[in-house]
Amino acid sequence: MRLTGRPALAAIAAVTVFGGQFTAAGLAAAQVPTGPQAVQVQGGTAAAIESALGLPADGYGLDQLARIYPSDLPARGTYIALMDGFNALRAERPDVIAKNLQTVVDVNNSADARTVERAIFDNYEDREISLADSLGDELGAAFLDAYEGGRLPKVKALLGGYLARAGGLVNSSLIEKSVYNNPRPFVVDPARIVRHDDARGTVYSSVESSGSYPSGHTSGAYLTASLLATMVPELAPQILTRASEVGNSRIVLGVHYPLDVISGRMLGTAAAADRLADPAFAPLVDEAGVELRTVLERETGRPLSQVIAEDSAYLSADEATRVYRERMTYGFDRVGASGVPIEVPAEAAALLRGVFPDLTDAQRLQVLAQTSVDSGYPLDKTGPQGGWQRLDLAAASAATVTVRPDGSVAVS
Repeated sequence: MRLTGRPALAAIAAVTVFGGQFTAAGLAAAQVPTGPQAVQVQGGTAAAIESALGLPADGYGLDQLARIYPSDLPARGTYIALMDGFNALRAERPDVIAKNLQTVVDVNNSADARTVERAIFDNYEDREISLADSLGDELGAAFLDAYEGGRLPKVKALLGGYLARAGGLVNSSLIEKSVYNNPRPFVVDPARIVRHDDARGTVYSSVESSGSYPSGHTSGAYLTASLLATMVPELAPQILTRASEVGNSRIVLGVHYPLDVISGRMLGTAAAADRLADPAFAPLVDEAGVELRTVLERETGRPLSQVIAEDSAYLSADEATRVYRERMTYGFDRVGASGVPIEVPAEAAALLRGVFPDLTDAQRLQVLAQTSVDSGYPLDKTGPQGGWQRLDLAAASAATVTVRPDGSVAVS
């Protein structure tokens, strides 16, 4: 008995839920076939279990994949409190809710063929596949070739689709969707939404009965992008802006509102921060980063810095930061006071450790504060669980930082 690919990861995921150990009950719950080798696995060594599950020899070990990490069940619990400003908007600001829908109609109705094509691509592909072109033409192609050829086993185990080890139920958006239970744009106003799809035909039927808020595609894109940006910090603004395009694609299709996408960004960013700030989990990201950079240099035959310099970029850093900033607010007017100092969540410092490895956490928090958007836009909140709506990771990642003699930083 040998499981490979998604069945192997499904077994690991299910057994992890069943207490983090490969027991007979856990293997049965994961629908692992039984037989002589299965009996040996249940009473055998980690190596035997890894062999039976088909784990790549150069990938993560069983002990890394099957254990329960603190960030699997973060101290914050769910991410509901990050985005609970939506309740007040629904109850008290019909103007904002009306603009929320009108923006969908405008974006959906005016989308050109290329934008629609990319939106459909983003709908059906896993997030890491969508993000590949953010690496540039040559590097993105090299990534996809190595990824699909099985030469990036750690990256795939960490970021690959719905069974990615970096994902999980808590950061999947399923809990939040059920709590807010907000109907989707194409359900609320079907006459004004153009349905865009291809021969697969499930863009709308697959989500019709689920809530819109927050966007799961968007949260997954930002979680994946934030980790990938830690691995390839030279392209962090482009990677993060490609995640914002995944979110915008949901509006293009008419399956999500701008507020869904904004809250999805908040959830995905916070989930990535929880992963990166977890001292037990962060080494998995580091190992995947080493694997990725090594393989990409081998595939292209040149140092990564040279490939990036010579490649055709997804966007320039300046254009990426401009687009990212626009999609942070989607043209909404402020609903609260401007000029309120931001309280950057402490765990958010970890989001910049790849870009600024020599800064302290306190200095990284200053960078995030100095590059944040102003207060008062929809979903902004202060106090506990606040600050996530205002974090501009693209601008922070592209910033030039000077450390003053007193240890404080200046951003330009």
